[in-house]
Amino acid sequence: MKWYQSMIKRVLNGIILFLLPVFLLLFILGKAISIVQKLILPIKKYLPAERVFGVGLLTLISLVLILFICYLAGMLIEQKRVKWLIAKLEDNILVFIPGYSMIKAQTSEIVSEAAAHWQPVLIGEDGDWKMGVLVDQQPDGLCMIFFPEPPDAKQGEMKLVHESKLKKLDMPVNKMIRIIRKYGRSEGAFFSKDEKI
Repeated sequence: MKWYQSMIKRVLNGIILFLLPVFLLLFILGKAISIVQKLILPIKKYLPAERVFGVGLLTLISLVLILFICYLAGMLIEQKRVKWLIAKLEDNILVFIPGYSMIKAQTSEIVSEAAAHWQPVLIGEDGDWKMGVLVDQQPDGLCMIFFPEPPDAKQGEMKLVHESKLKKLDMPVNKMIRIIRKYGRSEGAFFSKDEKI
């Protein structure tokens, strides 16, 4: 790959995988604050004009209200019907957002270890070992493996591999992603002491 192709690829990765999600998040948060402020506008005349931590009281109340709505949404997501609906939404729409599945796996691992169903694995190929993530396993022993590529670990390739060729790693997905982002540098002891390849 020529240097300018590599540069263009990195610029596009930065736009699609970093800037786009950040700006989208900021845009949605800005719109949410604007909508909530319109709803609570009638109480504005009763609020003092003072600022708290440099933020207007109306904006602060809007943020607290948004956090409360998010808390209620978190309670709602625990319901079986809502989980089913979200699963359908993810399978049919959200799967097309670049890096969505990897980001979801990492964030769900932060919130709850039990929520993260992805498993880091090693795959033996021609005497070498390659790190991957076990995404799905079929009853016949075939496994869908995602091989993240540095530096962002959101891109990579998918392979269908038989479970007999896999070695499961005793580590969380986010640690494996850190190893990949550093190109394996300074992570020599990433296996537990009792693990042998």
